[in-house]
Amino acid sequence: MHRYPFNNNFRIFTASIILSLVMMSRGFADIYINVVAVNGADAPKTSSIHFDLPGELTADDILDTNGLQLDYSVDDADYFVYGAVDLKPKESKTFRIHVKDKWMVTPDQVDDLKKQIEQGYDTLGKPHDAQKADILKDRLDKRIDYIVNLQSSNTDSIDKRIDAYREYSKELKRLQNSALDVAYWRSDPAEDQTPKIIHLAIDVKNPTGKIKHFKHKDYLPAEVKPEDVVEAEDFEVRFDQVKQLSFLFKEEDLNPGQDKKYSIGILDIWTIGQKDIDYLTTRAKYAYDFLKDSKYEASAKFLYDRITTNLSNIGSSQAVQRPVLEHISAYRANKSLYNDTEKDVETLEKLLAVYREDLEKSKVENVLQKIQSLKGVSDISKVMFNKKFEQSTAWSYIGWILLFVALLTLVNFVVWLMRSKDKKIKDEPKK
Repeated sequence: MHRYPFNNNFRIFTASIILSLVMMSRGFADIYINVVAVNGADAPKTSSIHFDLPGELTADDILDTNGLQLDYSVDDADYFVYGAVDLKPKESKTFRIHVKDKWMVTPDQVDDLKKQIEQGYDTLGKPHDAQKADILKDRLDKRIDYIVNLQSSNTDSIDKRIDAYREYSKELKRLQNSALDVAYWRSDPAEDQTPKIIHLAIDVKNPTGKIKHFKHKDYLPAEVKPEDVVEAEDFEVRFDQVKQLSFLFKEEDLNPGQDKKYSIGILDIWTIGQKDIDYLTTRAKYAYDFLKDSKYEASAKFLYDRITTNLSNIGSSQAVQRPVLEHISAYRANKSLYNDTEKDVETLEKLLAVYREDLEKSKVENVLQKIQSLKGVSDISKVMFNKKFEQSTAWSYIGWILLFVALLTLVNFVVWLMRSKDKKIKDEPKK
């Protein structure tokens, strides 16, 4: 019984009843999952059926259960069908579960993604460097075409197409992010060199004294995508939805005592690109240069020193030649360190944002102080030039001003008179 790729768990309480899974597609619109119960015994049998449906399906996607009951499993996070089946001797019964096809990239999705790529190219890539932008855009377009072609090539095998969709739905999300990513459109395509190939060994042996049929299922490291396997040795690259891992699958017969060795070539994807390291370095230096001689300098220097040290350690680690498994282990440690360093860069940039807010706030306060200093003049202007100012109030102000001028004139006159009299006495001749 072949249960891949859904990892279906089913319960059958009579040993002579079995379930099998067959899937049929109808123009990428509907899918029928056939649950087959078979009674190979010479007596009637009644048994209970429990069959897990693919995890992507919602209740609305399950169109017809063909008489079986439908329920949801909280633990497994999927829907399942169940029921009792009565079978006569040597009888089989098929339940056709009609569901929507959720495992395809639609033409509308492809068109929307290409429009986003075109928008990113026109607004971010072309104005910066048209020649490099052409190369970067071509790469995104080719990735989309590859995924669509892969989907089209697997029309004869629903389970393979589901595998491909599950793997490349994540890739489509990455393409969508790159389409409108400033960093992507300003990257240097010349730095993206094809990585070297590393080889993973698979040993298969038939220890028995007779011919044995083997179904190989060897899981690949979590980072591996099907396209990364460039030397598959006739293995199929498939995807386990439950474990979220790609694996190699192959069926073959081995003679008694036969021992076979396979060498699977995989692109070396376990290296952090130098351009990514340089990009973090540039961002950190830009932020730190702004924060020098500010009240945030001490915190900024601590972050900047840690960032530069971590990135230097990553570079040194990647320069060491290691066996394959150690190389993968070192990459994962470096990737974790890189992610932590990226968070430090983001923290440094947030500190810069706060510093800029302080500067803007300071400028606003200076403007407000200047406005406040002019408030007295503004009040006088409003009193003197406001057309709605009452006439009686105006004459009152004019009267007080005239009185003040008269008093000032009188005081000046008295002072002048006294000085003149004193001067006259001093000028008279002595007798």
